[in-house]
Amino acid sequence: MGRVTTPMNIRILCIATLALVATACSPGGGPTPGPTIIPGPTGGATLNASELRVLLIDRFGPLWHCDQDEYPVGRDETEGMRERWPQVIADVELLAVIIDRLGLSSTDPSDLTDAQRLEVYRQWKVVVAVSLEPIGNDRYRFDYLARPVGGAAEGTRTAGIIDDSGEITIEQQARAGEPMCPICLARGTLIDTPAGAVQVEGLRLGDPIWTLTVDGRRVAGIVIALGSTTAPPNHEVVRLVLEDGRTVTASPGHPLADGRLIGDLRPGDVVDGSPVADVVREPYASTETFDLVSSGDVGVYFAGGIPLGSTLVPR
Repeated sequence: MGRVTTPMNIRILCIATLALVATACSPGGGPTPGPTIIPGPTGGATLNASELRVLLIDRFGPLWHCDQDEYPVGRDETEGMRERWPQVIADVELLAVIIDRLGLSSTDPSDLTDAQRLEVYRQWKVVVAVSLEPIGNDRYRFDYLARPVGGAAEGTRTAGIIDDSGEITIEQQARAGEPMCPICLARGTLIDTPAGAVQVEGLRLGDPIWTLTVDGRRVAGIVIALGSTTAPPNHEVVRLVLEDGRTVTASPGHPLADGRLIGDLRPGDVVDGSPVADVVREPYASTETFDLVSSGDVGVYFAGGIPLGSTLVPR
């Protein structure tokens, strides 16, 4: 998870956030005296957004990101390529950049072998994970997390601005741990409470919710932890539909109350006494996913009437 809020750690989170804003550090840990300017490639050519993303990868090293085929449930990369190939070839601008980068003889994707398509796909899913935020005047804000080097445990996070000439202004740089890959609930998910359903992002610590006892009885509890994490580009969620009409949408790796993962379910499987009618993967349109923990012995809560486990551990 990304941000986690419990009664004991609210002050700690505030202090950490203030320290991050107040102090920019170099990869070696010392203070950065001011913005650092890295000139763009020579020649003065205007670069498109895809070329700028690739340039950031080349400047700062391999991206440390949530690989779509590794989280939350690992699967065969070739299977992922075949499923997402229509997305790859629809991104004409990026496809052209990758084909040129790989030095492939043909620019027609229909001429590529399966091995070449896999190489294209591997680069595509990394480049699309590089986020650029347009801020006007052909400039973009970026926040880039590079993988550790030389056996280090932490990577390097670099934040700044890049323009369409490829000039990079580094505003902050610091050591950072691995990215938090979302395995949580979609924004707007309705959580069952004694007062009626409440959207997950609207809950606060101490709010009443339904939970379970060890022997399976439904009783009132309270929210004892809340958390959210940023969803990367192209994040997918699963819409689980039971035959009795109950439904919930969450990341594939979110657990049910019995520990099974939502993404592993198939039609006909039984969840809380009802067969699964449908399990549909769909693009996630929001920027964050959410989770919570209930008081009680098991920490289970209900979303859309379906009992779920939590990805959070209260501190």
